[in-house]
Parts: sequence; C-alpha cells; structure tokens
Amino acid sequence: MVIKEAGIVAVLAKTFARIFYRNGFNIGLTLVEVDTDGIDENDMLEIDLDKGILRDISKNIEMKIRPLPEFMQEILREGGIVNYYKKYKRLPEVK
Repeated sequence: MVIKEAGIVAVLAKTFARIFYRNGFNIGLTLVEVDTDGIDENDMLEIDLDKGILRDISKNIEMKIRPLPEFMQEILREGGIVNYYKKYKRLPEVK
C-alpha cells in the first residue's frame, strides 16, 4: 500500500511473486510483467491494458505485454477490490 500511497500508478518488472501480484491488484495497483532491460530511469511510459502494449514514448518503441482480463481492469478502475465491492456489493465476474 505504501507504493500506491507514494503516488506510483504502476509497477513494471520481469516477474512478481504471486502474493505480491494478487495483493497489488487487490489494492488497485497496476502490475505489468515485461522485460524491463530496455527501460531507463525517467523514460516516459504509456500502458494500454486492453491491447497489451507498453509504449516507451521517450524511445519511440512498443513492447508487448499480456493484456489484462476485463475483471482485473474493473478492479483497478475502482481502486481495488474493497472499493469495487463497496460500490457494486459483489465481486467482479471472471469471464
């Protein structure tokens, strides 16, 4: 939660521990698995979760990422699973 409270909107890494990955989405933190070797500090990045594309605007390159399922995007849009449940009084449907 400290990561999110610090104003970080997404974390990119080659891999995540399963518990961190799940907890990240539960609190509304976007986590993207991608080869980060070509990304430098201060690069401007844009993430398209629907299409599964990470754009490095600074270097004018695109990288493929695994598109997020709609139910995970819904959780992120609401700011986490607790906020989602408070709003809809149910858990998101996995399709």
